[in-house]
Amino acid sequence: MSPVKLRRGVCKPGKYKVIAGCVALFFVPQLSFSDVVIEEVYVTAQKRSERNVDVPITISSATGEELANAGITNTQDLAQTVPGLRVDLSGGFSQPSIRGIGSSVAGPGLSASVATYVDGIYRASALTSAFELSDIDSIQVLKGPQGTLFGRNATGGAIIVTTTQPSFEPDAEIKLSYGRYNTSRLQAKGSMGLTDRLAVGGALYHHKSDGFVENSFDGKNVDEIDNWGARVKALYDVNDKISLLLSYAHTDKDDGSSGAVNAYRGISVVNDPNNPAVDPVHQDGTAIDLPTERGRVSADGPSGMKATSDDIALRVEWDLGSMMLTSYTGYHEEEIVDQRDYDATSLPVFHGKYRVEGESISQELNLSSAGDSLLHWVAGVFYFRDDSQFPYFNSVNTGQAVTPAFRNGQKTEAWAVFWDGSYDFTDLLTITVGARYSEDTMTVNYEVPGLIPYTTAEETFEDFSPRVVLRYSVDENSSAYLSLTKGYKSGVFNPAGFTTTPVDPEELTAYEVGYKTQMGQWNANLAAFYYDYSELQVNRFVGASSVLVNAADATIFGLDAQFSYMFSSSLHMDLGLAYTKSEYDEFMNAPAYIGTGFPGDPYQTASVDASGNELLRTPELTANLSVNYGREVGSGMADFNISYYYSSSFYFDAANDVEQDAYSLMNLRASWAPFSERYGIAVYANNVLDEEYLVQVLPQSATLLQQYGLPRSYGIEFTMRF
Repeated sequence: MSPVKLRRGVCKPGKYKVIAGCVALFFVPQLSFSDVVIEEVYVTAQKRSERNVDVPITISSATGEELANAGITNTQDLAQTVPGLRVDLSGGFSQPSIRGIGSSVAGPGLSASVATYVDGIYRASALTSAFELSDIDSIQVLKGPQGTLFGRNATGGAIIVTTTQPSFEPDAEIKLSYGRYNTSRLQAKGSMGLTDRLAVGGALYHHKSDGFVENSFDGKNVDEIDNWGARVKALYDVNDKISLLLSYAHTDKDDGSSGAVNAYRGISVVNDPNNPAVDPVHQDGTAIDLPTERGRVSADGPSGMKATSDDIALRVEWDLGSMMLTSYTGYHEEEIVDQRDYDATSLPVFHGKYRVEGESISQELNLSSAGDSLLHWVAGVFYFRDDSQFPYFNSVNTGQAVTPAFRNGQKTEAWAVFWDGSYDFTDLLTITVGARYSEDTMTVNYEVPGLIPYTTAEETFEDFSPRVVLRYSVDENSSAYLSLTKGYKSGVFNPAGFTTTPVDPEELTAYEVGYKTQMGQWNANLAAFYYDYSELQVNRFVGASSVLVNAADATIFGLDAQFSYMFSSSLHMDLGLAYTKSEYDEFMNAPAYIGTGFPGDPYQTASVDASGNELLRTPELTANLSVNYGREVGSGMADFNISYYYSSSFYFDAANDVEQDAYSLMNLRASWAPFSERYGIAVYANNVLDEEYLVQVLPQSATLLQQYGLPRSYGIEFTMRF
């Protein structure tokens, strides 16, 4: 590699005011350090393969290799590479949000506001949208409402995951890593052609860790992990026109991390001497252990999640000449048992255990244009059915078991038709028009033994979601666009609220203007957006009951910027920035959790006016920087990667009482492999700065539960390829 040189004098103090000193200079096209050209990125955001620069949507995409180099091992860590995205948790359930649009609730039939698709199949479950990244080909994060093409509950955007497809050429890879906290990961994948038309492939992972959070009640770690999963695929080319891809995946989780929670700021009902459940403890002088620091909890019972899931998917592609017909058929089944100490102490006040059983099927047919023409379009039909049940919630209250305290569930039956097309008026001007009509029928059931008999109710919600985009091709590699899109999150029942009154759909009107360009060694994607967000579905506790209501309207606006620069074939850098300004326009009855729990200040729920407050889990500024450098060392290539993520402060609640301070995460990785690439070795360190930050705060009737992110970790990884 030839040395990198900057022009003398261009980086004088005060002349360029940019993050990280002179980083902005890297994106000035006339600074050419070599003749390399950055690789074009192709995406499927409009259900057809297109250059990213031609797609009028803000998209962040990465290959599986790029994610591994950045230290990203699961979907929760994706936020470190995608500014504006957060993937928080509710227990062990995923709650992604993009640009402030997300869900704060979890339960039967309550889907996220960001849709997740794996190999073209919609993943409605909040459990299975949180998974480990073991055989990933690519991930695309689409920002802004994607209701026209990706349907129900894609209000905030969509996460499109594509796993590795079988190859007709034999190949295999095994990765084994070991690191801090006795954390080990095994990943294996391979494929081969059985005939000239049939190829098979498979992947396996096993993740095991001792964890770092000690339970002071019994001295054991509560966040031990023993997760594994496997996927097998068969690709059959029936002929030159028809192709079938059949896959089966199984996951098995034994994950204690969801129970590694303690009390936020020590707030808990157990401090209240007027609570009869804890009054005797105060009378005899017994000290209450109520930890708040990272690495320690106090729980009087078992905690964590055990879950299994099975997925079957069939993709059929039929080339009809001037059109392409694609069918996606999916089946999903899951079983979950989750338990934790809801009062965050060793006292027998409130320890809960519940079970989830879910089953869903989906079918989508897409018919799209093929070849070169002035009109590019895709039309489709979609059907989805889901049955999510909580057969029991058992509580242990003051030592007395109640079996079950309640049981509930929700069934969903949804169908939709959609069309989206782009017409080239001229070589420079393109208009895109799309629309989706959908119907969602929700059926709730619940029962509280001895108090509320078995009850059911049904409601149907209808929606029409349009999209209009004008795109202007500045030149062959640059375009500007202006879009108007509508987002929709289906209305639902609230099974945990024991009511037959449904909650209305959320609606979002989004305006966006953007510019994309790619020139030689660099590319840039810029966008400004404005959201009008109404009928937000908000969760609150009334006593021990969780109530879901339409409670707020909000306004969100901001800027997105993504830059990439390839200095040479050896040095590449990516920079992303997201500025998001959010505000509740009107939120008169926002849930708040007041009181410390200490005498005279009981912990309790209340309603406050949150109008003017920031939306929950919406930092004003997020940024990421990734630099990858490679060079010859001995008889092979060495690669060095540094990934840096920054988030400004934000709140976990609408009342803006529960705050996460600004924090940053840095991951480092260095690897070496011979030119043959038959094997490789790498060392890594994640959260090098050892930042203490929260990944979730869960308001409950007994306390505010909080969970910390992983501390500094490090390890070594070996790779073998065959």
